[in-house]
Amino acid sequence: MKKMSNIYESAANTLGIFNSPCLTKVELRVACKGISDRDALSKPDPCVILKMQSHGQWFEVDRTEVIRTCINPVYSKLFTVDFYFEEVQRLRFEVHDISSNHNGLKEADFLGGMECTLGQVGPQRALPTPCLLGA
Repeated sequence: MKKMSNIYESAANTLGIFNSPCLTKVELRVACKGISDRDALSKPDPCVILKMQSHGQWFEVDRTEVIRTCINPVYSKLFTVDFYFEEVQRLRFEVHDISSNHNGLKEADFLGGMECTLGQVGPQRALPTPCLLGA
């Protein structure tokens, strides 16, 4: 089975998503606070799915582990994404309640999500610092 990052890179290359060379790889950590407890009998079993937009379509890049019975999960899974200079890379983070009986999304409840660009959450651009040479 291929790693999700390899699938992402392969899809990006095949679809010709990005014109500029990859500047760097970015690692994203994810945590959630106060997830809605929609089921009165139990707490959610949340999983975060990272999607990226290409040609108007969203495709799954990777997903976190499922953390059982938790409304404030902190995930150990790191999302590794290629950062392309001067390319707008749209991200969507979706939180799903994955049933303990199933691991698929068809049976999962959508709990919420958010969209942003990689530039909004990714590498911070450092300004060059002047170098002073002394005698």
